[in-house]
Amino acid sequence: MFLIGARFELLGAANAALEELRHAVQVESGDLGLRPLGSLRYEKPAEGLVVAGRFRSGDVERVTEILEGHGGEIVFKRAEWRTPRPVGRASERACARCLRFTRPGRSPS
Repeated sequence: MFLIGARFELLGAANAALEELRHAVQVESGDLGLRPLGSLRYEKPAEGLVVAGRFRSGDVERVTEILEGHGGEIVFKRAEWRTPRPVGRASERACARCLRFTRPGRSPS
C-alpha cells in the first residue's frame, strides 16, 4: 500500500479530485479524505487543502495523474510503513543476559 497526498489551493479542485479518485480506483472506507493543510509555522498559518489516501501499489501512477490533473501538488508519496515484527527469541535471550547485571546483589564484572 502507498500513502499519497496532494496540496490544493481551491476547494472545488480538491473536491473534483476526491470524487474522481472514488470512481477511478478502489479504496477502503476511511482510506481517502480531504482536510485543511496543517503548518508548523504559527506566525503564518497554512493555506490550502490536502487530499490524501491509502492506495494499492498498482494504482499509484493513476492516483498521481488524477491529483495533478486537478491542479494538486504532490506533497508526499511513499510506501506505507509497517509496524515492527514481534521480538524474536534472540532478542529475548539478550535481554535475559542483561538482567543479571540489574539483579540486586550482583555486580557487573
